[in-house]
Amino acid sequence: MSNENQTSEPRQSSTNRDVEKQTVPAPPTFPEGSLQGWLTVVGAWLVIFVSFGYTNAFGVFQAYYAGGYPEESAMNISWIGSIQLFLQYILGALVGPLYEKGYFHHLMVSGSVLYIVCIFMTSLATRFWQTILAQGIGIGIGIGGVYLPALSVATHYFQHRRALALGIVVTGSSIGGICLPIMLNNLIAKHGFKLAVQYTGYLLMGCLIVANCLMRTRLPPKHVSALKPSPKDMFSSVPYCFLVAGLFLCAWGIFFPFYYVQDLGNARGISPNITFYSLAFMNAGSVFGRITPNFLADNSGCLNLLTIMSTVAGIMSFAFFGATNAAGLIIVGILYGFFSGAFISLMAPALISFARDFHEIGLRTGMGLLVMSFAVLTGTPITGALLDKYGFYAPITWSGVTILSGCVCFAISTVLRRREKSTWKV
Repeated sequence: MSNENQTSEPRQSSTNRDVEKQTVPAPPTFPEGSLQGWLTVVGAWLVIFVSFGYTNAFGVFQAYYAGGYPEESAMNISWIGSIQLFLQYILGALVGPLYEKGYFHHLMVSGSVLYIVCIFMTSLATRFWQTILAQGIGIGIGIGGVYLPALSVATHYFQHRRALALGIVVTGSSIGGICLPIMLNNLIAKHGFKLAVQYTGYLLMGCLIVANCLMRTRLPPKHVSALKPSPKDMFSSVPYCFLVAGLFLCAWGIFFPFYYVQDLGNARGISPNITFYSLAFMNAGSVFGRITPNFLADNSGCLNLLTIMSTVAGIMSFAFFGATNAAGLIIVGILYGFFSGAFISLMAPALISFARDFHEIGLRTGMGLLVMSFAVLTGTPITGALLDKYGFYAPITWSGVTILSGCVCFAISTVLRRREKSTWKV
């Protein structure tokens, strides 16, 4: 009997192991495109066009509010854009887990409705606090509900070409940053602020309706993950921590030119016809900055390129000291747009590269953006305060120093990640 028990236990143990092996889900396969995949990319592009494209147009609002609210300082006005960006990023910590659990369409529809309603409320605002409530808080929450699900759902169809797909998606931000400032500037000049914002609201509403119809999820929602990812587990990775720290430092300074380039041109006596389009020139440069590096990243590694491109962006931020005429402002703006656009487009693939399975994609990205949100909340008001007190010399210096400090963290993360993976491609 004892021998039978002894021989049956190994058989039972072996059987249990076989059952365990059968219950482990197979890793997902990726079609690397397909018709629905590219339709989803188009839908995600439209979401980024209306969300971050509108954010990139805040320089128009900054310049308009300086005259519309003359009693408010540049720092106070910049809080509108900073609160909006802060909410967009910090909501990633909440939206990411909800997206992973299958609430993609719930997030997209509710966020889209809130976003459009608040755009029209912004057009009706007559007091500064009303503008903060509608544009800063309302639009910020609305964008926060739609942009991360749109970015994440595009990854359902790509693995080896993921960086390229995301690079295409985030060009929507740059195209929006070209079209919307030109549209707003011209409409404000012809029809006034109220109608200008409402006309853009109708355009953005149409884009969001089409986007919601095009995008489809492909991978099953996460109910139980064998890896059970948690924020504590993620931040136990030293390379990941340095990456997130670098994103924080870069975000502290990288948005300054997008908010103040029109004011910089006006302060230096550059023709209004040039300053009128200076933000559009900068966003035009970022279109190529968001595609080209991501195309290379699939073969060269996201962290490698993020470090290089961000370093050049930090150097280019100091070049605004020399942008004292129309040609200088255009050239520096386009170059800065290219390299800062590369930073924006590569940060999500860099965060995703640390995910151990596809269930971690939303949480990895959300945690990184959560930390980054506090930088975008305080960065522009800091530069606004420096501008009010010292002129453009101080905020330009702040922008360059913080970006280059972030690049040091990227370099450390890259070296440590190479050692972890025993490969140079990270």
